[in-house]
Amino acid sequence: MTSSRERIIDATLTLVAEHGLAGVTMVAVAKAAGVARATLYNHYPDVPSILADAAIAHNQHAIDGLRQALGVVAGPTRAIEQLVRYIASISSHGHTLATHHEFPPDLRDQLAAFDTALEHQIQQILAGGVAAGAFRSGLDTHTTAALLRHALTGVSELVAATPEQAAHIVDDAVTTLLAAVTGDHKDKR
Repeated sequence: MTSSRERIIDATLTLVAEHGLAGVTMVAVAKAAGVARATLYNHYPDVPSILADAAIAHNQHAIDGLRQALGVVAGPTRAIEQLVRYIASISSHGHTLATHHEFPPDLRDQLAAFDTALEHQIQQILAGGVAAGAFRSGLDTHTTAALLRHALTGVSELVAATPEQAAHIVDDAVTTLLAAVTGDHKDKR
């Protein structure tokens, strides 16, 4: 059984994903969370305080999930595949990597921690892949990690927009990203 606070946070994140910040009102949150307005006000005095807690909870959940997802695979190519699958999984519920852009600037800074954690994980995967000879030598892990993180944002948005195509999007993304880091692609010029 989830607590009323957890239901409020989940409802807030859903409202942001579906309607943007304009859809987050005390009345809308209470209704979506299935709690009385008095219960909502017992936990939060206003919408900004709900958004702050929602941003922190969303971020921590995403970082924990990322670490768990990557902890069950061995090898850098499998890690890239798992990373794409994890991002697609969290995005299939409408919470894209870009959802945090809907939040006010002070909350975006808190959510940037996930981008930082994601990029750090990608850098580790890339460095391990280069060291193991699985990825092309001379790969700039910092630049490539930033590029892959942005590509994953695209995966996230595509899956959120067309969840019925998630498997196809994941397969194409894995193929494309692995070709980029392994150099295993055919020049079609």
